[in-house]
Amino acid sequence: MTLDGLTLHYIVEELKSIVIGCKVDKVHQPQPDTIVLSLRAPGKNPKLLISAGAFDSRMHMTEQKHVNPQTPPMFCMFLRKHLTGAKITNITQTGLERIVSITLEAKDELGHPRPMTMVAELMGKYSNVILIDNGIIMDSLRHVTRTLSRVRCVLPSLPYEDPQSTKLNPLTVSRSTLLEMLQKKGDAKIKTYLSAFLQGISGLTAAEILYRYMPEGYEPHPREPEKLADVIIRFFNEEAKPAMYLRSGVPFFYAPKPYLSIAADETASFDSVNALTDAYYHRLRELEALGRKRDTLHRVVSKQLDKLVHTRQKQQTTMEQAKKAEDYKTRGDLITANIYRITRGQKTLVAQDYITGDTVVIELDSRLSPAANAQHQYKRYNKLRQSLDITASRMAQTSSDIAFLESVQVSIDASETHDELAEIEFELSKAGFMPKKYAAVRTTQTPSQPHKFVSSDGMTILAGKNNRQNDLLTMKTAAPDDIWLHTKDIPGAHVIITNIKVQIPDTTLFEAATIAATLSKAKGGAKVSVDYAPRKNVRKPNGAKPGMVVYDGYNTILATPDKALFEKLLVSKNEQ
Repeated sequence: MTLDGLTLHYIVEELKSIVIGCKVDKVHQPQPDTIVLSLRAPGKNPKLLISAGAFDSRMHMTEQKHVNPQTPPMFCMFLRKHLTGAKITNITQTGLERIVSITLEAKDELGHPRPMTMVAELMGKYSNVILIDNGIIMDSLRHVTRTLSRVRCVLPSLPYEDPQSTKLNPLTVSRSTLLEMLQKKGDAKIKTYLSAFLQGISGLTAAEILYRYMPEGYEPHPREPEKLADVIIRFFNEEAKPAMYLRSGVPFFYAPKPYLSIAADETASFDSVNALTDAYYHRLRELEALGRKRDTLHRVVSKQLDKLVHTRQKQQTTMEQAKKAEDYKTRGDLITANIYRITRGQKTLVAQDYITGDTVVIELDSRLSPAANAQHQYKRYNKLRQSLDITASRMAQTSSDIAFLESVQVSIDASETHDELAEIEFELSKAGFMPKKYAAVRTTQTPSQPHKFVSSDGMTILAGKNNRQNDLLTMKTAAPDDIWLHTKDIPGAHVIITNIKVQIPDTTLFEAATIAATLSKAKGGAKVSVDYAPRKNVRKPNGAKPGMVVYDGYNTILATPDKALFEKLLVSKNEQ
């Protein structure tokens, strides 16, 4: 979502007590559209982030670490020159518009006070950061010429002009003025109209106001201006309660006060709007980076899988050809058995197959003797037999590699953090599918933790997120009498019902099987066969790849992948 003027209002109000009186210690520009001011004051060292991004323009305090380029951009160097050591004396917002002015006091070459103003215009694709001295633009993050905008130019040495706005500030507008504006709505759509004449109201905020006005759905009302004006006034006077809204653990909306119109799986409360905004965008950046890394690993694995599948097809063709080896042996035997009937220069031999009784015609090389013709058939037989053995061995290895990579694909989808994806890189590197540098990085690091669930009967269920976890969970963590589950002949997670002290209830067994089905390649299917056995019946062959095991003495249960049940039984990291 885009930062709106109302949220920015609460951010600025909190910033006043934090940054006023601080001096600018350092200036960084980690991204082309992002400025980070490291501030200092007795007992505190806050960091102020200003983003002029088209889709994430914002301003707030930040606790996050940012990677800076080796060579600072020109605008960053410019700000360092003029702002380092400057003291922040005030910070204000223009009404409820997304424009914030930071007043600073620096010293000129002679040590005299030099007031400056940094203006952050946080208006989506029109966002900018501008440094002003006595109303004159010193420089800006983005230069705006007449060819880019017919409204105003933003260039060094030009006077700074405030973006024009005719909207009303809902925090200061009188009820009578509000009534007058609502009565002028005419045929305009009410949601669009609210955003059009009131500052700080995004489309979602307008929808929230209308929801509070008519939760059952908006429709024109006889006394609409009076009632809607009261709803608007109450909404803007409501106490701030910052909250982040999430679906399936992914944040999609944040607000400085409760939004009753937002449907979310869960909400997370924060002590301040600055902390809320910082956490929201940091989590989004994490998810974006995680998605990019996941996509990269998927491409690596898919490329390797395509190669292996093509190789196996060629090996299957070779196997089919090699199966004809017995035909050459039979021909050699027939030539040997009928050698007395063959003369040098003869081109064919008509003989009776002593196994089938059929009459066969064998092509002969007229340049060779009868004995040499027999040896020629035996040589072809021996070559194909050797080829059959070698190809069968290589085909088994290829099939094993394909099974491993298919299990890695499941692990990639199940990974939730960068560390878990790094473990998959480690697996792929150790198996020879990625450069060795990834194996060196992970050898000394502690493995991440598996999923933990509590069944409806109160029993603990563990499930690996990747093959490294699967090995540790099955071969190290699980007790001999714990129950091990895995989808039948389908790549998926190892699932363990652990700490067994009584006979496992059917409900727990079914839920564990459902978890195994959900964490498998068949997660989008219907009924999935899941094998289960005591952990002591599971073994890892010598030289087997991570996650690869064999087992016996098992039973099979049918289960349907169920993401809702998975989420219901999953124990959150905070509860573990």
